[in-house]
Amino acid sequence: MRLRAWEVALAVAASAFAAVFLFSNVSGLGFGLLAATLLWVTTRIEILENHAKPGNYTTLRGKLGILKLILLLGINGAAIYGIVLIEHDFGPSARGTLVADFAIAGLCFMLLNELWRSGDAALNWFVGARAEREVGTKLAVFESRGWLLLHGYKRERDDIDHVLCGPGGAYAIETKSYGYRPRDVAQTARNAAWLSAKLQNRWVTGVLCVDDDRPPWRKDRIWVVSHSDIADWIEESVGKPVDPNQARSLLVPPGDARPGWRSHLRARPVAAGATSRRASAPRS
Repeated sequence: MRLRAWEVALAVAASAFAAVFLFSNVSGLGFGLLAATLLWVTTRIEILENHAKPGNYTTLRGKLGILKLILLLGINGAAIYGIVLIEHDFGPSARGTLVADFAIAGLCFMLLNELWRSGDAALNWFVGARAEREVGTKLAVFESRGWLLLHGYKRERDDIDHVLCGPGGAYAIETKSYGYRPRDVAQTARNAAWLSAKLQNRWVTGVLCVDDDRPPWRKDRIWVVSHSDIADWIEESVGKPVDPNQARSLLVPPGDARPGWRSHLRARPVAAGATSRRASAPRS
């Protein structure tokens, strides 16, 4: 995971501002500001690819979801503290106190609604990660035979759960933790078309891998295969061979790893120094 340099700087500044209140007589407000800052950070974190670990992206998203729940609880607690503080300082009969109480109560209601929604989302991420790990374990047999196997391959704003290339063809596999749903076919088809372009227009078979007991069947150009049948089905499939080494060079070029924000900051002065040396070097 990583953050951009400006995001880190903004988070540090906001945390310092929250600390001013945290160590004062309104520490509850400081705690709320700090929780809000960390909540913003969780929305800005970029999860880097880990092609060797199935379910890595979804697992980290689930963990960030749990952190979000904790922070939302903290903000809700700070809001309740604000109500107590206003009641104590201005008295329950003051007109401003009544307005502030209603406003903060509305905020608490919104936070509770977001807590419920975020809890469901975090649970879904963990369930999805378990399904991806299950399917990834079954696909590992092909990697042991020299096939190219990549997990969580990023494309634009989405990712392909499993990419498999070898003597039996190329496959873009979308794994679901539930049974067949027609809406998932379009997503799988887009993944296959995008991967085909990355592989210089080689044919890519789109596979929707679902938690279902039905035998493999075809929907348009997409195959729907159960978790339990995926390895055997690929074993029996006959596709146009794809060289795993060539596929790797196209999908994971050397030096394509994306470093974190610290590496970017360290690289800048080095690059600047190299530029100045090239500029000052005598011409031949």
